[in-house]
Amino acid sequence: MAYHSTSGTANDTADFLARLKDFLVNTVGWTLHDDGSAEPEPYYVLKSSGESGAEDIYLRFIDDANADRIAVRGCLYWDPVTHAAVMEAYHGSYTYIRTVDASPFLYWLYADLDHVFVVTKVTTTYYGHYSGLIKRFWSGAVAVTQAAAGPGSDVVVPVNDASIFTVGSHYLIKDDAGIERVQVTAVDTAATPNTVTLANLVNGYAAGAKIGEDPQPVIVGRYQSPGSFYALNKFDGWSSASGQAGSCGAAHANFHTASNPDKRYGLVTMFPWLAAHTSAAYKELRGELIEVYAIGSGAADSEDVLDLGGTTYKVFNLSGPGWCAVKE
Repeated sequence: MAYHSTSGTANDTADFLARLKDFLVNTVGWTLHDDGSAEPEPYYVLKSSGESGAEDIYLRFIDDANADRIAVRGCLYWDPVTHAAVMEAYHGSYTYIRTVDASPFLYWLYADLDHVFVVTKVTTTYYGHYSGLIKRFWSGAVAVTQAAAGPGSDVVVPVNDASIFTVGSHYLIKDDAGIERVQVTAVDTAATPNTVTLANLVNGYAAGAKIGEDPQPVIVGRYQSPGSFYALNKFDGWSSASGQAGSCGAAHANFHTASNPDKRYGLVTMFPWLAAHTSAAYKELRGELIEVYAIGSGAADSEDVLDLGGTTYKVFNLSGPGWCAVKE
């Protein structure tokens, strides 16, 4: 599926939740994985396999009891039978889309099968929210296990393709129940199926589990995206809902005001928003946001459109990060 955008006026928070679901499902191609619209706190769980078709993205959008917001949560897996999440990523106070419960407000939606970026205008303030995959700096290639693997040492696991592994390197293994860091100590690409040997496996994993450098790099942003976020996992897996905290920083080193617009031709420079884990215990530059860019003030006004070589970008002065341009 391609990249899509739309905009409009929502009557209230409940109306916006329905419009967001309809856009992602009917226009972009996400799957409605669980419909909780009849619950006291209505929600939709949406699933996507990503643009590559090999991803696992589960996002839950909730019209919760807090005023003027749609809460957003990601998870390793959502069970549509028990209506329960496995290893969620969110923060109860911050990961939401800013809305208005009792009156109309403007919104802009931007999405593909990898991510969604939402802008809402409440009175005169623009709020952004980013959820889904980041453009990872590590490989997205995964090998799929061909049989269940139990916990233990020197565990030999059959996979569909062992050629993506380097002996001695560390990877993540995940299925719908768990995720952990493993070290590959041997690779056999001559065997049918191929096999990898894992130095130690703490948990058991079902057939169909995935092993790779960076599976499921899903983040859930705060209501002032780009900014702080909570990732589904980090280099060693998942520790708690908010245990994989991170933040976005624009890659302009404070030079953005010198180039927006520049003095030579009046051109505008757009800088990517980098996504990194920044806690004292764990620091890693992990990737960047998809189709959301930082620009300097003076390039345009909010809701103006920049045409950069035939591709257009909508400009917003967002609460928190400031001036941003989003691909239309």
